[in-house]
Amino acid sequence: MKMRGLIKWYKPKKGYGYIVGADGELYYFELINCINKNELFIMGDEVLFVPVFEGEYAKQVEKVSYEQY
Repeated sequence: MKMRGLIKWYKPKKGYGYIVGADGELYYFELINCINKNELFIMGDEVLFVPVFEGEYAKQVEKVSYEQY
């Protein structure tokens, strides 16, 4: 089940960062875990992701597009 979150920070040169989930937890993610491998993230971007609670990381990360609504 997907969860909403906000990008806390992202290092584009390294290809990883952290998301603050709607549950208040911090989730690590890598660009390889993103749906669009060319996505650029900045602090505050709203994303959808699948939380993995064993190790608290995110997979299937994608930016929320308000055009989807």
